[in-house]
Amino acid sequence: MQLHQIRNFVAVVENGSIREAARRLGVSQPALTKSVHALEESIGAPLLSRSVRGVKLTEPGRLFLARARSVQSDLKRAQEEIAELAGKGRGRVALGIASVIGALLLPRTLVRLRERRPDVDVRVVEGTQETLLPLLREGVLDLAACLKLESEATAGFTVRPLARVRLVVAARRGHPLRGARTLAALQQGLWIGIRPRGGSGMLEHAYRLEGLEPPPARLQCDAFGIQVAMLCESDAVALMTRQMLQQPSVKPLLEEIALARQLPLLTMGLYRRADMQLTQAAGDLMQALTSSTREMLRIA
Repeated sequence: MQLHQIRNFVAVVENGSIREAARRLGVSQPALTKSVHALEESIGAPLLSRSVRGVKLTEPGRLFLARARSVQSDLKRAQEEIAELAGKGRGRVALGIASVIGALLLPRTLVRLRERRPDVDVRVVEGTQETLLPLLREGVLDLAACLKLESEATAGFTVRPLARVRLVVAARRGHPLRGARTLAALQQGLWIGIRPRGGSGMLEHAYRLEGLEPPPARLQCDAFGIQVAMLCESDAVALMTRQMLQQPSVKPLLEEIALARQLPLLTMGLYRRADMQLTQAAGDLMQALTSSTREMLRIA
């Protein structure tokens, strides 16, 4: 197994066909086909099934793809670290953050980081534990800050608890259900979820603790800005942290539907791969995020 074979395999998958991958890589189709066959022979299993419509991953191929992407990310990270050490490159770091806390924590975190490391380039990916942890496992992300749900496995990660947060129900001002005081009274509401319907997300978790059937989240959106816009322009309701709801950009638009019984506290954790040493840039970002969290997230 050689590195160029791994690169070629990933390129075929990402481009959907050997023809397009060969064009992007600047190699001939026969050479690329031979490279993929050699990789399959070294692994001892078919990675791709081929048809007139292109290529499709086999089950061994799906398993190998995650590892292949991780290898590529690790090598790229090593190159960047060496270049930074030699003064020939800029530091880079990729952070995944939960949509229910990102808009609250990131501005101060990034200001802190730039004060210490103005040379670092930062990429931010918004999502949920469900979407961020696979990216962290593949090496696309260096760190992921998200709410931990006990139902999800975190094997292979080191998790640092950062804070305990409480979610509240948010809606537009003057919402027709603003007087509701129980989750049962909101069961037929137009809920915005951040996970696919039927998932084990925060909404389902809150309802099941009350012994209630979770309502269908008829809208799914894991981008906070779009969520706020949807809440403002409709009779939808959603869960968010009280601190996010009280932000100056949000408070004039939305209000809390105050439940008689508060929703349970959840743990916000900072995840990293257990088998990977953080780069200097990632370590600096982790310190900045930890400091910002302690300042901004006071349990309400």
